[in-house]
Amino acid sequence: LIKGVKRIDKLAEDLGISNEKLEVSNRDLGISNKKLGVANENLEITNKKLEVSNRDLGIANEKLKGLDKLKSEFLSLASHQLRSPLTAIIGYASMIIEGSYGAVVDTQKEPIDRILQTGKNLSTMVEDFLNVSKIEQGGMKYEKVSFDLAEIVSLMAKDLSIIAETHGLKLVYEDDGSAPYTVDGDKEKLRQVVLNFIDNAVKYTKTGTINVSVSRNNNKVVFAVKDSGMGISPEIMPTLFQKFARGEGGKVNTTGSGIGLYLAKEIAEAHDGRVWAE
Repeated sequence: LIKGVKRIDKLAEDLGISNEKLEVSNRDLGISNKKLGVANENLEITNKKLEVSNRDLGIANEKLKGLDKLKSEFLSLASHQLRSPLTAIIGYASMIIEGSYGAVVDTQKEPIDRILQTGKNLSTMVEDFLNVSKIEQGGMKYEKVSFDLAEIVSLMAKDLSIIAETHGLKLVYEDDGSAPYTVDGDKEKLRQVVLNFIDNAVKYTKTGTINVSVSRNNNKVVFAVKDSGMGISPEIMPTLFQKFARGEGGKVNTTGSGIGLYLAKEIAEAHDGRVWAE
């Protein structure tokens, strides 16, 4: 009996301790619930702030779209307005050099020729800006036909080799002998791509050789330009085909617009092709 009483006392004592632990647990649970309530309130506040931020971001994006549209429209308008006076400058300078207005003395030939070349360069730049505007407004049209790309590349290389020689450079064209190099595309637009790549090589190569080539890779025709120029740093490579991205090249040649490679990329992709640099 005494042993039984002792056991009962021990159980009662343990039960008292358990009740104390339970009370502590309940208190802790109450504190945790309060903390959870505070956390939920903070989460609601954060969600409301996020909703406001998203609305503000949406408004900002709409404003940016509007500004971008205005920029494209202004670029198109300004470029169109520049076309007429540039055509007159180029036309009259060309006629003067040809002697349409009488003999030109030797001291006049160089400045008049400079006017003519500068006018042509500016005209090309204006045309580039117009094309950028058309691309951004979804108005660039392509008249695709089947033709041999090598014909355009070889003729362009031949014409530009004369310019390369004046810079002390050698420009060489070659193909891999797997003619014809037939593609479906807009001749004039792809001619512009070829021109932009070769022209860039001439601009940024001080000495050495420029190799222009056409080859076949399975069902694709590959046009490539390799030069001994200044090279492209890894930091510049990711932005190379973006608008106005010129990197270190802008310090070497200040006459470019910075949109030639961007146009080349857009035109190539519109023909289910791609452009890249190594």
